[in-house]
Order: sequence, then C-alpha cells, then structure tokens
Amino acid sequence: MIEQFDSFVEDFLGEKLERPLLIVGASKVDDLLFLIISNYFLPKISGKKDDLLEGDRPLATFSSKIKITYRLGIIDRELFKILEQLRAIRNLSAHGIAFDVKKSPLREHIATLKKEIKKRRSYELTKIRYFDGLIDSNIKDLQCILVTLCVVLQAVLAKTIRTTGIEETLKISKK
Repeated sequence: MIEQFDSFVEDFLGEKLERPLLIVGASKVDDLLFLIISNYFLPKISGKKDDLLEGDRPLATFSSKIKITYRLGIIDRELFKILEQLRAIRNLSAHGIAFDVKKSPLREHIATLKKEIKKRRSYELTKIRYFDGLIDSNIKDLQCILVTLCVVLQAVLAKTIRTTGIEETLKISKK
C-alpha cells in the first residue's frame, strides 16, 4: 500500500501546472475518502458498484463524503474545514472556464488552505519526506499541501476499522 501511495506521489510531483494539480489532488482525496468510508461501513450487499458511494448515489459526491466522514467522527472539525476548502478550490478549477490562482476567489481559497495545512505537523513531515525539506516554488508548495492531505487521509484509512454494527440495535432488528 505504501509503495502504491509513493508511486502516486512520484507521478503527482511530475505535474507542474496548478489546475491539473488541484484537480488530481482533489480526486485522490475523494478516492481516499471513498476508501475510508467503504472500510468503515459494513460490506455492500451485492453488485459491483457500491449502492451508497458510487454513481448517482447519496454519498457519491465529494461534498457528501467529506460531510459523512466528519459526522461519523472519522475526521475532526479542522480537517473537515480544510477538505471543504479543497472542495471549493476543486470546483472552481474543474468547473470554471477562467482559471487564475492569483485572482479572487481562488487566491483566497488557496491562501486559507495553505494557512490551515501549514499548521499541521504532517505538513512538515511531508515536506521532509517528499521534498527534502525544501519548498522553493509556488508549485512545490501546492504539491506539498495536497500531498499532506493525502498522507493524512492515508493514515486515517490505515486506522479505520470496519463497523460491526451496534449490538443492541441489531438485537432489536432481529426480533
């Protein structure tokens, strides 16, 4: 799993344009949220696709995955706010014709995202591991921020335990 993640990071660090970085980084975060929720929930009942998390389903959107991981207590309020900020940035990057990280509102969203991520110890650890401790450009800064989010969620995924249900309610439902 770590080799697979490191392979993603290596490919990700090859990208030098902001828009694809933001879209791909947010997609990786979305995918990690999917895996976390899938790992936490009871297994799906049948079929190839998850009847809650894929396609046109209630928890298939980036927004709903962020909200459900917070509401289930899988992520804390600060990470929730950071992910919401990333979602806003992703939407502006993916759905807007005009794109300029130096113009409002994208500039403010990115500034807030950077400020919040840089408070976290995981940012410094990511900077050391993947950037040899050196961030010398705006692109590397953005890469480090997005990789940090992925690192945090990868760690959450590793610690997520599948629910077994609530014993008392399962007893009631069997009656």
